[in-house]
Amino acid sequence: MSRLFALVLTAGALVFAASGDGNKCTEFSPCSREGYCDANAMFCMWDLCDPTKSYNATSCWQPEGCLDQTIEFDSSSDVVPIRQYSGNPNTNALVSIFEPDNSKIENGKLVLDMTYESAQNKGFGTTVHSSHSFQYGTVTARIKSASIAKGVVSAFIIRSDQVGDEIDFEWVGKDPNTVETNIFYHDILNYSNSRYFDVGGDTSAEYHDYTIVWDPDFIQWAVDGKTLRTFKREDTYNKANNEYRFPAAEGRVGLSIWDGGNSGSDGTEEWAGTPTPWTPSTVYQMFVESITI
Repeated sequence: MSRLFALVLTAGALVFAASGDGNKCTEFSPCSREGYCDANAMFCMWDLCDPTKSYNATSCWQPEGCLDQTIEFDSSSDVVPIRQYSGNPNTNALVSIFEPDNSKIENGKLVLDMTYESAQNKGFGTTVHSSHSFQYGTVTARIKSASIAKGVVSAFIIRSDQVGDEIDFEWVGKDPNTVETNIFYHDILNYSNSRYFDVGGDTSAEYHDYTIVWDPDFIQWAVDGKTLRTFKREDTYNKANNEYRFPAAEGRVGLSIWDGGNSGSDGTEEWAGTPTPWTPSTVYQMFVESITI
């Protein structure tokens, strides 16, 4: 069970377990996620919902499709906690998928907080997803990272949770002047896919425009209009499996902050820097000024 679902159950949410191998959710709690059933967005939202264990073929919400838009965070409705999300992507541009919700709109900016969780001795962060799905196109986010201390990870991604395809920018606190670009195909870990670039200053001190261009044949990453990297589909062919290991699955645009320094994984902690410094009152913040899709 994921950390998110453990928190939901601890909070006493109305959740029903799918009973037994091959059994599906009921008509009254039709959507399945990680072996549990319910009827709200946390379970029914496309790419979170498991159609194979849901009540029927129409239980999981359908992909919403891409929408050309610029989100400037001038309305409190631009981001909504997932339990309050009605399923209408035209009402809320972004959905905060963790509970408790550590996202907010403040002074015309999206703010993603990470706070200290004493029971786990690590930080509890924030992830927001676009309410519209996305497959091929250009996304630009104007971001000030949270890279003020080792272990703090900020991310701007396009991801399919069900398939495991991902395209990302990531920043780690131990190296605030650098941004990492990376791709994942079906969640296969391949360290050779990542590349690092010096942004030319502290990414936590000033805003930069980070752009992902996703085409069926290539991916490009750019900062402030300057292309840093081009990744070509033709270079990903895997002869043994007769497949191109290139992200192609429809997904969502996402932004997140999380504790890599106290993750419990040696490789992740080495990458992010460890330990992440905490006091009970510490709050790390990632800021987003706008998103253009």
